[in-house]
Amino acid sequence: MCVASAIAWVRDLPAAPLVCAAVNFTAAFVMAFVLAPATPIVADPAERFAYVQSHLLAWRLGWAVWIAAALSLLWFYAWWRGRIGAPYVPVVIAAIGFVADATAEFTLIYYLVTTATFAFDLTGVVANGLYTICGIWLTLAMRLNTRERIWTALMWAAGITLSVATLAGLYLLAAIATAVLFALFCPWCVYLAVKLR
Repeated sequence: MCVASAIAWVRDLPAAPLVCAAVNFTAAFVMAFVLAPATPIVADPAERFAYVQSHLLAWRLGWAVWIAAALSLLWFYAWWRGRIGAPYVPVVIAAIGFVADATAEFTLIYYLVTTATFAFDLTGVVANGLYTICGIWLTLAMRLNTRERIWTALMWAAGITLSVATLAGLYLLAAIATAVLFALFCPWCVYLAVKLR
């Protein structure tokens, strides 16, 4: 009886935040173990280009995972907005971020840009910045307890740090901020799935 109740409880959880958590966790894993050797965290452009040439399929699939993560993020934000009755504006802001993100990631997939920082700035500064603004807006539209306030403050501070560090060309700091952001954001999605179900 307890197992059946637990299965029913899990089945009733909303899909959007759980899918977002899973796909974004996968994207973070892919960044760390597949894409990072050809990002600006590696200073030598020739080394980055050589990595892409020898890992072309993994490079393209890796960025495709990031596009899926961005789509799942939009779905999650739309779900979150609906659950708390927030205005549509933050989700529109996130949708603009998605356009920037998809542009950057398709550029990386098809043109194999590893020497110019344009695509990395577009995804790290513009898209991430707009996603962070949306997340902060939705967070502020909720009533939070002290633990939730600390959690979200750290999470969105990491998002802001990621954008500022990328803009400043501090790619190691951007990588650390990315790790912190995803380590906090993926569990946040699962937490909201339960809290707002």
